Order: sequence, then C-alpha cells, then structure tokens
Amino acid sequence: MFNALPIANSQLLAAVRDLARQRRTQVILVGGAVRDALLGKAANDYDIAVQGNPVPLARATADALNGDFWLMDAERGTARVILRDANKTVIDFAACRGATWHADLFARDFTLNAIGYDLEADVLIDPANGQADLQARAIRAVTAHAISDDPIRALRAVRLAQKLSFSIEPTTWAQAKAIGSAPWSGVEGHQPSAERARDELLAMLALPTAAQAMRQLDAVGLLTQLVPEVEPMRDCTQSPPHQFAALEHTWAVMEALDEIAERLEIRDWRLSDQSLISNLQSHLREATANATRAAMLKFAALLHDCAKPQTRSVDPDGRIRFFTHEELGAEKAAARARALKLSSDEVRDVRTLVRHHMRANQLARSAEKPTPRAIYRFMREAGPCAPELALFAIADCYGKRGADTQPDECAPSRAVATRLIEKYFNQFSPQATPAPLITGRDLIEMGIAPGKLIGEILERVREAHMTGEISERAEAIAIARSMKLEG
Repeated sequence: MFNALPIANSQLLAAVRDLARQRRTQVILVGGAVRDALLGKAANDYDIAVQGNPVPLARATADALNGDFWLMDAERGTARVILRDANKTVIDFAACRGATWHADLFARDFTLNAIGYDLEADVLIDPANGQADLQARAIRAVTAHAISDDPIRALRAVRLAQKLSFSIEPTTWAQAKAIGSAPWSGVEGHQPSAERARDELLAMLALPTAAQAMRQLDAVGLLTQLVPEVEPMRDCTQSPPHQFAALEHTWAVMEALDEIAERLEIRDWRLSDQSLISNLQSHLREATANATRAAMLKFAALLHDCAKPQTRSVDPDGRIRFFTHEELGAEKAAARARALKLSSDEVRDVRTLVRHHMRANQLARSAEKPTPRAIYRFMREAGPCAPELALFAIADCYGKRGADTQPDECAPSRAVATRLIEKYFNQFSPQATPAPLITGRDLIEMGIAPGKLIGEILERVREAHMTGEISERAEAIAIARSMKLEG
C-alpha cells in the first residue's frame, strides 16, 4: 500500500488533505512525487490535481504552511506555493484535466508519471499501469499522441531515462524520434517555448550523466532542434593529437566534466586541500538564474568548439587549424544562450567560458610555470568563471584522445588547473580578494581628472598589488603619481 511509503505520513500532504476536506474539494497527488515515493526516493516538489478551482486551496495552503503564493495561470487554473523551508519545497496546484481522475491521468506524459494518490481515500489510482513500467524500468508514453501533443515531452523522456537509469521503450522512442525528425509543432501548430526547452536541457546538463544525455538527444534527433550549432561539428575532422572529429571530442570533454563535477577528481587528478574541495563544491553548486554553475559549464562545453567548422583551414603540410574559433565561438554560444532565454549573467558566463576555454592549457604548455602576472591576467579575464576554466583545461586535454590518453599527457593541465584553483579561492575570489590600496576618489583628490587615466591607474595598481609587486598604500600612490606625470 502507498501508505507504507514515507511520503504517506508527510505533514505537508496531511495539511493539504485536511484543507481540501474542509472545502469539500477532491484532490489527488500526481506526477513525480508519487513516482519517486514508489521508487523509495524523497521529494520536495509536489503536484496536486484538484476537482474544481485550485486557486483557493493553494492560497489556503500557503497561509497554513507559511509559504509564498504565486498565481501561475488564472485562465488554466494553476497556482504554486513555495515553502520557506531549507529545501524550498514547491507545491503546484492545477485543475483536473478532464471530468474524472482517469481522464486527468491519461492526459499526462508517461505511465510512470500517470499514477495518482488519493489523499482522502489513501489509495493509488493507476489506470495506465505505471507501476508495471516502474518495475520494468521503462519510460512509456501514456498514449500514442502524448509526445506529439507536446514536443517537450520528447526531451523529458530522455531526461527521465538518464535520471532514473531507465530505458525508453520502442514505441515511445519512435514518437520522440518523429518529433526530432522535423521542426517542432504540436497538434495545433504550437511551437514549444524556449523557456520550457531551456529548462529541460539544463536539467539534463545538471545530471551526472550529462554527456550520455546529450548523446541520446542527438541519437533521437532532438539535440539539433535545441542547439543547431552542433550539427556542423559532426564531420569536422581535426589534426593530432586530436583523435576525434569536433562533436565526438565534445562528448569526450563532457564525459570528463561529468566525472570531475561529480567527484572533483579524474584519473590522476584530485585536490588534497579539503578547504579547496569545499570551496569548489560550493562554487559549482551555486545557483544561477536557471541552473547551477556546473550545468552552465557543461552548456558552454557543448558549444566550446561550435565555430571550428567555419574557421577550419588546412596548411600545405596537411595540418588542420582553427584560427579565432574561440572568439567566434563565444559569440555563437552567447547567441544560442540568448535564444534559449538564459539570463544576461548566464549569457556573459557562457561567452567567457567559450572565449577563454584554451587559456589555461596555453599556460600549461608554457616552458616555465605561469608568472604571477600571467595568472593575474587570466583571473582578470576569467572573473568568477576561473575555477570552471581550470577544470575545463583538464577535461579538454582528456577529450583529445579519450580513453587512449596516456597518464603523462595531461600532467601539465592538471598542474596548472590545481594552481589556478588554489589562487582563485585563496586570493581572487570575492571572499578572498584584498581591499584596494587606492580608489578613484583618492586619485581625484590628487588632482587627476575623471577619465580614462583613472581606470588605467587603478588597473595598474591592482595588478601590482595582486602579483605581489607592491603591498602598501604609499607604493600605490607612488605608481599613481608616476602615471599622472606620464599621462
């Protein structure tokens, strides 16, 4: 019985049940929370289907549980309650999709999401036999038109398959492939919104198997619907030491990033300083507007070589080159990020990651260790993306030859990455960076007129300070006076 599962005793669901009972409103719990409970997993995202208008019940729930209420769609009758707990639990309320619970459940995407739990009667409602597919570990569309009704469900099938380690059963795969084979359109010519597509893509990139998810999206023809820039990469061959064409290299890089982001180690590389490990974990898990920094790193990795096909040239000796591909690629990646409705900060970071994805390995290839000035200038260009670029250097190296990479091939990349991570968190992060020795106000008081020179002086002083050339305010003032005379 469902009441044997932990979710059945949830105080949250008991409160919703009692509030519904007071209003003589019939409700069921549906979707992922039921699925996850049957799989023995915890949930912090609940969907409540309501017979009638769900808005009054949602408002009452927000009041009773001290949550925030959000009317999502008054016309369709959907509302959201976000609790102020540590997990920021979400409860969505929506009107029943039909005259009966069975009609509602048959209007959903996959059988494993079409299982309802009647909070009042304490019984499961499973008209599509979703429990059998849970046991079979299969993603199966509820109806033959479930995916054509909403093409986003094709993306969701891949995401759920990766998240749950399930397989997509053949008829559902065929439905998804039909969506991937032609421009998206729903039953009434509905074009899926960029925001919904973005959310599914970023949710896949947040998985520890993001590379596998992208491969599966590509196999079903959906990746080029989302990110058309990848298609020309497929047959874009490269010179040694690259072993793969650009797209296969991208998969190998993303596989390495999956491993690094999940465990903060790969083959012969790991951090030994526990404080650095903790800082890096927190940094990668930091929320952006739509995802996490780790997911945004993988998005940038997906596009890091997107300009190679159009910048490809071949020398007389047969060597293949891609001059300026990182610069052009940064703009193409930023344009795709904007098309997917990422935030301005996310677009900026994607551009930074693609533009400078080669910088750390350029430092690694130097005959000598990077100088303090070289590290400072890397940090200046990278900003808060410096840790990601350091990790990318390792992944990019392993991505050249994949499993055939020899133990010593990536040693310089690993060494530089470690040093950059140490320098960032110990000196350049917002929490570690020292206060400036001199400010623009100080310069104006010295008689320097507002303008370009003030910015140049402040940058010169900051570089000298961060590289250890100076450490005292008097030294900063001396630099300012010297530059004032020169300027």
